[in-house]
Amino acid sequence: MSEQRGREVSPDDRPDGRPAGEPPAGPSQARQTGLRALWLGGIALLTSLFFYPLGLVLGIAALVVGIKARRQARATRDSVPGAVPGMVMGAIGLATSVLMVAMAVFLRTEFSGYWDCVNAANTNTDQQVCRDEYYPQFEDKLDLPPGWMDRYGHLL
Repeated sequence: MSEQRGREVSPDDRPDGRPAGEPPAGPSQARQTGLRALWLGGIALLTSLFFYPLGLVLGIAALVVGIKARRQARATRDSVPGAVPGMVMGAIGLATSVLMVAMAVFLRTEFSGYWDCVNAANTNTDQQVCRDEYYPQFEDKLDLPPGWMDRYGHLL
């Protein structure tokens, strides 16, 4: 904001209402909103793999809050150090959550049958029978090489 000669700058002329030459009282609203976007994006990224419905919601929230922080910063000519990283992490968390939801829908019948079988199993031998029955179905549906689920199926 440029100052004109011979004219005193009053607090009403400044965007945040403080007198000229006086530093801000604390973190601005835009900076706090940017940090909020950073936290939301980080949590969205973490939860997108383990609890994808929450990752989906938090990813959307991180994007919305990050955009809001950037708009506030543009209006007050302030910087928001956490807004862009929060938006990036939120977008990655959102994309991962959408992918996980799509996989859950795509493999719904196989997952349902596999977990019903495993929950009804009383011994390790019964659980191995479930793996022998359902792992090839996962491999066929996802077009994975044979034996892939034997190596990585424990991640289910």
